[in-house]
Amino acid sequence: MQAIYHTTTNELTVSFIDYLKKQFQNHSVDIVINEQDETGYLNSSKKNKKYLEQSISEVENTKLIQKTPKELNL
Repeated sequence: MQAIYHTTTNELTVSFIDYLKKQFQNHSVDIVINEQDETGYLNSSKKNKKYLEQSISEVENTKLIQKTPKELNL
C-alpha cells in the first residue's frame, strides 16, 4: 500500500504519528520528505505562470479589488 500525505511541519503532531502507526501496524515503511516550492508548482504550466505573472503585475500596479467580509459571505 502507498499513501501520500501533503502537510506542513506545523501540522505534524504526535497524534498524526500515532495514526500512521495504527494504519501501517507491524509493517516496514519509508518516510520521505520532499520540501514543496509553491512558486515552482505555480510556474509548472505556461497557463499558471502567465496567470501568476499577471496577478503579480496587478498587485505591483495597485489594481486591487477590495471586498468586505460581508461581500465575501464570511
